Parts: sequence; C-alpha cells; structure tokens
Amino acid sequence: MATGSISSLGIGSGLDSNNIVSQLMAIERQPLTALNKKESSYSAKISALGTIKSKLTDLQTAAKTLGDPNKLAAFAATAGDSDVLSASAGTFAKNGSYAVEVVQLAKAQKSFSSIQAGGTSYGAGTLSFTINGSTQDVTLASGGNSLQDVANAINDAGIDVRATVVTGDAGSRLVLTAKNTGTDNAFSLSVSGGDANLTGLASFDGAHPNATAALNSIITVEGETVTSQSNTVTSAVANVTITAKAVGTSTLDVARDSTGIETAVKAFVDAYNSLRNDISAKTAYNSETKVAEPLNGDATIRTLLGKMRDTLGNVPSAVAGTSNQYLYSLGVSFAQDGTLTLDTTKLSNAVETDFDGVVASLGAYGAAVDTMATAFTAADGLIDNRVSGIESSVASIDDQRERLERQLTLTEARLRAQFTALDTLVASLNTTSTYLTQQLESLSNL
Repeated sequence: MATGSISSLGIGSGLDSNNIVSQLMAIERQPLTALNKKESSYSAKISALGTIKSKLTDLQTAAKTLGDPNKLAAFAATAGDSDVLSASAGTFAKNGSYAVEVVQLAKAQKSFSSIQAGGTSYGAGTLSFTINGSTQDVTLASGGNSLQDVANAINDAGIDVRATVVTGDAGSRLVLTAKNTGTDNAFSLSVSGGDANLTGLASFDGAHPNATAALNSIITVEGETVTSQSNTVTSAVANVTITAKAVGTSTLDVARDSTGIETAVKAFVDAYNSLRNDISAKTAYNSETKVAEPLNGDATIRTLLGKMRDTLGNVPSAVAGTSNQYLYSLGVSFAQDGTLTLDTTKLSNAVETDFDGVVASLGAYGAAVDTMATAFTAADGLIDNRVSGIESSVASIDDQRERLERQLTLTEARLRAQFTALDTLVASLNTTSTYLTQQLESLSNL
C-alpha cells in the first residue's frame, strides 16, 4: 500500500496549511516589527536633533555678530554729489564733515603705434616693456607674424600692458594700454633682435588724439592736496575710502550708522525664535491622538532649553550694574511662549542715549550665547554625544534583527516540516481508511 509524497502543503490533510503557517509567522514576527518601529523612532530623533543643531548654529552665528563691536559700531559716508565721488567708512571712522574737490582723475597710459600697412609681417624678436624700473619681456620665437599675432603674444605673456589692434581706412595700429592707472604704471617699449617692422612698433605716435599719459588722481580735502596712483584714496580721512569719479567739488559727511545694530539684533531674535519654535514642535505631545513628537521628553533638549533661558535671563558680569544690563532695556523681551520680541523704538532710543553702552551690552550677551551654543554644537558637544548614543542603539537593533531573522527562518522551516509531516500522516491514514472500506465492502458481497 503506497502512500505517495506530499508535493504541496495542505493537500494531504485538506487544511489551509500555508495560511496557518503565515498567521503563525506573523505572530512570531511581532518582535521584529517592534524593532523596526523602534529603529524608525531613533531615525526620527537623529533627524530632529540635526535640525535643532543647525538652527542652534544659526543662532550662534547671529550671536557672534552681536559679540563683535566692529560689526555693530558702523559708520556711513555720504557724498553730497555722487557724480563727483563716492565713499565708504570703516569700523573705526569718526564723525565729520569735509569739503572735497576732485582736481584730476587717475588715468592709465594708452599709446598708439604708427600706421601699419595691411599685410605687414613682423620677424622674431623681443619686446621689452619697462614699467616702474622693471622690465617685462614678450618674445616672438618665429618670424612671419601679423600685427594681431604681436598683440596676442603681448596679452598671452601676462604682463602689465594690454594690446589690441585697431584698423581704419589708412591701415592698422597696435594700441597698448597699461593695466593700472598712475605714473608708477607708465611704460616704455624697446625691441631687440627683430626686423625693422618689429622695431618700428616701439615708436609711439605721440600726436594721436586718443593717446593718454599716465596720470595720478589729485583731490583736496579741506584744502589739503592728496595724490594717489588710482582713483581710490584711503589716506585723506582715517578709515574712510574716497573714490574719485569726476572732476568737481562735493561735500563728504561721515556719521555713525545705527541701522547695523537693529539689523543684528533682529537677526538674533529671529534666529532664537526659529530655534525655540522648532524645539516646541519637535517635543510636542498630542493628547488627543496620543502621539509624541521625536524629541518629546528628551533630556538633552530640556537641558538646551534651560541654558537658553538662563543665558538671556542672567546679566553677564561684564555689564552688571550698567544702565543697559538687562535685555529688556534694549527692547528685547520674552513672550509667554518662550520666544523673544523686539521693540525697535526702545532699541533706537537706547542707541541714541548710550551707543557705546548698547554695543557693550549686546556684545556681552552675544558672547554668552556663543559660549552656551558651543557646548551643544561642538564636534564633541552634547548634541553629537546624544546622536552617538542613539546610533549605538540603532546598531544594537541591527544585531537583534539579524538574530531574529535567523530564528524566524528556522521557526518557519520547523512549522512547515511539522505540517508536511501532518499532511503525510493524514494522507497515509486516508489511504488506509479507503483500503479498509474497500475490504469491508468486498466481505459484505460474499
């Protein structure tokens, strides 16, 4: 009596064994599902911490601006006639008004060769440009050069003279222009080793109407003459740069510019609020849906919030006892939700009343926030350490998942083997039952 073999799970027993095994394995996989969910939550924490760190870095950048008096104590230079001159003031400029006259603009030397007939060829040789006592050579290695070839060789040599070719009805000219203005950049040209045509290029046409001699700029400030190689003058007024644009007269006013302070404080408040709002969003808990955000209850973030409040709430020792020791005296206050508000009118009044005191106070708070933020944003800071701890947990999950996957593979194999054995047994019993039934029916027919 042959029982045969089971080729498909469940055929021998008549049970839906595949479905039974699948449901049993779904139960067995619940710990793996829990691990995947935990890993997902860890990934969300790491991403959230990265965002917090980025916004904290933005706050730190804004704090560094507050902590740098050179970026707050700005000055503005205003020209009465912007067609005559422009100006800019440096950090350490002083208030003042000046009468300025642009007597002469700086110019670069421009020289023209004599007219060159079309088709003229220039032999091999060396063009030597003398500029401020130094010689800069341009070598033509072979003969048969066109005038454009000569210009290209000059430009390719990278010397302090540019060359172009201009062609009119009478012929062509080589035009040579100094790259920089001023008498120190005037040049002369000599030729050695070339043919007569190449040597002739060194004879400039001084009568050309567009030829220009090298000139320095000349301006007077309050009647005092100042000469410069360029149209930019930095020596006339300390920490003020004057750029001559046209011959003429103009006033120049240098005054303190308080808009830099307002801009810096606003940027700081915005950066603080962006960080504070992001923390609120990532630590929230929805009591209706029972869903917590990734950083809900995170100890590192609680520490950060405390440090943020303490840093701005405590008076830095450097300004303790001054009239602007508290931020609210500068128009910066805490709102009920923990963000900052800025009263620009109050800040402006404080700046007008005690500019230096405001700069000192903002600098002290900026330095304090910078120091606080460093403890969290540094490579080995609190946020990176927290992320490293989470990553270790993720690595542990990977190990656990690998072990579970191996166990699940063995469990599924064992279940399928058991159901296969059940199929075989039931099939054998069914065969035996059929045989006995047949034998009994045969006996009843005797």
